[in-house]
Amino acid sequence: MARKIGSRYTVHQVIGRGSAGTVWLGEGPDGPVAVKLLREDLASDQVLVGRFVQERTALTSLDHPRVVGIRDLVVDGSDLALVMELVHGTDLRSRLERDGVLAPQAAVAIAADVADALAVAHAAGIVHRDVKPENVLLDLASSPGPGGAPRAKLTDFGIARLVDAPRRTRATRIIGTPDYLAPEIIEGLEPRAAVDIYALATVLYELLAGFTPFGGGHTGAVLRRHVTETVPPLPGLPDGLWRIIAECLSKAPASRLRATEMADRLREQLPSLAGLPPLAVASPGGDPADAAPAEEAAPEAEPPAARPRRRGAAVPLVPGPQPDSTRDTHTSLRRPSADELASFAAASRAERERRGAAGAAPGRARSHRGHPAGPGSVVMRRRRLLAAVVAVLVAAGAVGAYAALSGGGDDGNGAGRPGTGATATGAAAPNNDSGQGRRGPGLPTAPAAAGASDAGSGDETADLPRWASWQTVPAPPAPLTGGVRAVRVDGFTFAFATDRDGGVRYITRGGSSFGGWRLLTGIHVTGDPAPVAMSDGRIVLFALGTDRLLYQRTYAGGGWSPWIQFDGRTRLDSPPAAAADDSDDRIDLVARIGSDLATASYVHRTWSAWATVPTAGRITGTPGLAAGRAGRLDAFVVRAADSAVLRVTALRGAWHPAEPVPGLGGGERAEPAVADDGGLYVFGRGTSGGLAVAASHSGGRAWRTGAVPGPGAAGRYAPGPVAEGGRIGLFARTGKGTLRYVRTV
Repeated sequence: MARKIGSRYTVHQVIGRGSAGTVWLGEGPDGPVAVKLLREDLASDQVLVGRFVQERTALTSLDHPRVVGIRDLVVDGSDLALVMELVHGTDLRSRLERDGVLAPQAAVAIAADVADALAVAHAAGIVHRDVKPENVLLDLASSPGPGGAPRAKLTDFGIARLVDAPRRTRATRIIGTPDYLAPEIIEGLEPRAAVDIYALATVLYELLAGFTPFGGGHTGAVLRRHVTETVPPLPGLPDGLWRIIAECLSKAPASRLRATEMADRLREQLPSLAGLPPLAVASPGGDPADAAPAEEAAPEAEPPAARPRRRGAAVPLVPGPQPDSTRDTHTSLRRPSADELASFAAASRAERERRGAAGAAPGRARSHRGHPAGPGSVVMRRRRLLAAVVAVLVAAGAVGAYAALSGGGDDGNGAGRPGTGATATGAAAPNNDSGQGRRGPGLPTAPAAAGASDAGSGDETADLPRWASWQTVPAPPAPLTGGVRAVRVDGFTFAFATDRDGGVRYITRGGSSFGGWRLLTGIHVTGDPAPVAMSDGRIVLFALGTDRLLYQRTYAGGGWSPWIQFDGRTRLDSPPAAAADDSDDRIDLVARIGSDLATASYVHRTWSAWATVPTAGRITGTPGLAAGRAGRLDAFVVRAADSAVLRVTALRGAWHPAEPVPGLGGGERAEPAVADDGGLYVFGRGTSGGLAVAASHSGGRAWRTGAVPGPGAAGRYAPGPVAEGGRIGLFARTGKGTLRYVRTV
């Protein structure tokens, strides 16, 4: 439910909680913001309200890319709020808990970003006082830094300073989190800039080792260690990097580096850290079994991410009514929970089993594109396959023994050799959490002969379309950077593109007129978005974030759902292409991972893992995808060797060998469209330049290719075809970046 904060801001939903207050997703005059509402008992403190007003100028003056800026401070009745920049990403603590320790280069790159933020604050006379992973946000909308590390932003500047009013604390009360407290704070000295350097060095140590140097056990024991103990070097860490950490963990504040020095020296280490794997360091507070002997610290050893970290209980930032274990986050990216992801599992299994029992022969129950009907059938197929393999081996041994005893041998034609001409058609791949580099379940590679017989009659072609006059599409507020993709829903055409700021924009066309451009906020993307139209009027939109992770959003009933992260672990090297069947029972995606074509499928409300399509060979650019009749898929890829456009077809659960599409090549992407009569049209850059189209009726193997008259330079950008009620509409950009539209007659 919307709630007004002051006269300029409206908040909609809670996106984070902390000991000092609650963070809301809000809207302001300049767009989305994060609004941190302080607790009611803090808002009723007149001393604190006065400090807010006094500190307004200092806090809002911190304008730096590595700082989560405070845009405004609002005092309105019982509301006391900080209006902050909205960061699209996650916090460093969540990253640690999910992925474990970081590689040294990535950890150092993040720490250097935080040091830059501290340098700006210290120059303005502001001490953070609560540097910890929870207050470091990873900006997934920015291009990654060295080692693939996301860029870091430091948040909650001034919170400790604001709430630390003299009458709110006692001499025995320590503000901060024990694992990251500098010794001078524990001894009661005034916190200076050096306390932030000590805390940041502790964070860097934790990123490398998986635990903090002095954490674990009772809070009093943690505080004592900060004052009395020293930290031994981390095994396997380069000496130069360890010297920086040791200097910043010095007990004497004057011996620590300044923030600018720390940032510079950390960045000097980055080249020498390239390629170093994460350290394998046993937690001193963990189970003894966690510490593998040195000679076993190889692939068989338990990865550092699985070892428990030694961390003590956190001291609340300010006294609170009850402990609060949640963290402050400023992100609008809602990740589906485990319950959400698993909510349809039982129904999916029941549906697959029902379909398998009703419409398939025993042991061959499959969906129309080759996915297993249920878990039980997978197990049975594996057992049958194993039994078949054993039987073949036994038979081969018997034949070999008979041939040896009878003096027979190979006749030179391959007769009698086990496995000749055989293909595996149902073997499930081993489990792989990354989802990369493996063939998906039920998607075997078909032999060339089967590809020839299944792909079509080979003599049917669709007529090349005749085109009307080109129309100029209204210019968007920000220039576009790539091509266009379009879908048709409820009589309207939606055209999607990416602008130069990484925003997803779309425009609609109804009848013969265009509407205005609209911006989908929430993430920054790279490459062209991939919409897919569903028969019930929904649009499911997929986009590749600048972190190379996939996000999706749904349009239904005239409104858009929030962006959600697709799987959170598979990084793609191209934007995806999407297609859906007529029953709304399945969505297929293709994308490029490295130089391989990869696919994922949504069947019975469950997404499969990404799997490679080996028949496509080595590809480049961005693939295109079209769904035809009878469960047919046609993926169009650009061959890496010569930039030729290839078609790779999936039919009845098998991906067939790639075949070239004549007349197309040299572009970033070839984009297909299926007409209402089943004709398949593929648009891309022609081999002689300009925009070209290849036509094949009902997916046949024969092609007819011709040029699309119009803006000659449009071929340098990926075109956007769309089937429009018996006609084909086409969006294309000219060499000057103007977007145009044409329709068949």
